[in-house]
Amino acid sequence: MAYRAAMVAAFAAILIWSFSYPVARVGLRHFDPFHLSGLRLVAAALALSVIALPRRVGLPERGDRLRVVTAGLIGMTFYLAILYVGLQVVEAASAAILIALTPIFVALLSGPMIGERLTAWGWSGLLLASAGAALVILGQAGGLDLGLSSLLLLVAALAHALYNVMVKSLVARYSPLQVASWSMWVGAVTSLPLLVRAPDQVASAPWDALLSFIYLGVCGSALGFVLWGRAMVGAPAAVVSSALYATPPLSAFIGWLLLDERPTIWVVMGGVVVLGAVTMVIRRGVAPAIEGS
Repeated sequence: MAYRAAMVAAFAAILIWSFSYPVARVGLRHFDPFHLSGLRLVAAALALSVIALPRRVGLPERGDRLRVVTAGLIGMTFYLAILYVGLQVVEAASAAILIALTPIFVALLSGPMIGERLTAWGWSGLLLASAGAALVILGQAGGLDLGLSSLLLLVAALAHALYNVMVKSLVARYSPLQVASWSMWVGAVTSLPLLVRAPDQVASAPWDALLSFIYLGVCGSALGFVLWGRAMVGAPAAVVSSALYATPPLSAFIGWLLLDERPTIWVVMGGVVVLGAVTMVIRRGVAPAIEGS
């Protein structure tokens, strides 16, 4: 039951994040990448403070504080800034596929860092999901652009993977709300130097740009990462991260609705492959030693 609840939480977060890519593209029409990432983190930190402070979440134990700060810097400040620089050029679905490579990085890092390993079925599912995600991106009108923006998104995927692995170890001792709150607070504080000119941009922003960073902060970061932390409590990091493969087809569909980035038949086929592959990872990808934990 805990495993099933974890995967429900993971897919709820994925649904929220699938909207985040096209919504961020809307925000980037007005805000520069660093302002949008900083505003998102400030909005998330404020939203979580409303919930966390009355509950007296407190601070992490002294021995965990460096890990928490590192997680916030890598998984929030650095990840979002690099992601949005890449999103300025790369289509929403293309960005989603590059970020969806995160599960591969998580699977590679989980063994040496936290002792979690996938079965052969799990690795096969990840590779098949990668192939499905590739169909999604190759089915886009522009195909796969291996320029600087795409390389930046790959770096963002690695940063996101590192955050996932660090969060997995933290939620073993703290609640998902605590971990998400600390991460957002670190991200918001360290992003403040990037927001020197943000008030002018906010004052002149159209309503859709304002709604974009509010959605990204309150839903994408605050709610999304609390749900993601909840998922990490009940399932291995690599299995939870495999749900990220559902992001490209969902983002392609949402990008079509919001941005007129129309998916092709290859995108649809890739989405079907991804769905089957992720199901394989969830059902048969957990190593016996982990399954019993």
